[in-house]
Amino acid sequence: MTVLRNYSKTLLLIIIVLLPLVGLSQKKKKTAGTSEGSDKREFFEPSVRVQGSDSLVMELRREVSQIQNDMDRMRLQLREYDDLSAPRIRKEIKRLVNFPEKISEITLKNGTVVQGKILSEDLDKIIVQTNIGTLSIVQENIKELKPFDRLHADVVLKGEFEDQRHTDSRVFIGQVTNKGMRRADFVRVRFRLHDKRTTIIAQDSSYISGEPYSFYSGVISESSLSAGESSLFRVEVKLPPGVEAKNISYVTYKVLFDEFN
Repeated sequence: MTVLRNYSKTLLLIIIVLLPLVGLSQKKKKTAGTSEGSDKREFFEPSVRVQGSDSLVMELRREVSQIQNDMDRMRLQLREYDDLSAPRIRKEIKRLVNFPEKISEITLKNGTVVQGKILSEDLDKIIVQTNIGTLSIVQENIKELKPFDRLHADVVLKGEFEDQRHTDSRVFIGQVTNKGMRRADFVRVRFRLHDKRTTIIAQDSSYISGEPYSFYSGVISESSLSAGESSLFRVEVKLPPGVEAKNISYVTYKVLFDEFN
């Protein structure tokens, strides 16, 4: 662009110089049979002619023509450069700015949570692309649909837990770890004892021995767990009076936690 501006200035300067010379090269027009035509002069016709002005004008014209050709060639080169560089720049921006896909979290009425990308939606159903494939979900079965926040805590059991059996209780000892991307607060582990009919006989929970954290409200949590950290837990479930240990058929557990800013 700087070269083009320099050429424009040069062209303007040449035109300013050229105008008087064009007047010098004009010939006096004579009209036969009329005295008016013989006395009339052109506007730029000088009273004194400059020797060699015609050749100088022709030389300047050739230079102006060459400058115009150079400017046209440079415009074409700039246009070709823009056409070639723009797609490459767009590809680089797309590579550097990797926008994540819009993921939704769908909670069904039976408690099931589905996470995935919604491909299509109508009044009867929605089609969702998940990690295990494409699912078709009936609209009537959906309890809640909201955007999925990737920055979540994900506290899970780490390895196997120890099950200590006593005549009047069961004691469970183990570890939990936060595999998520943010801190989990008030982390606790709940165990339930079931009979062979799946009835809950007894249950209890216990907070982990985690990290102390002070909230803006003044509440202090000693059971927080940062991302990537692990902690021990110990849960004792007492048997109700009259219930013997042999009546316990199986055990279930669940890791519970909250998320606060």
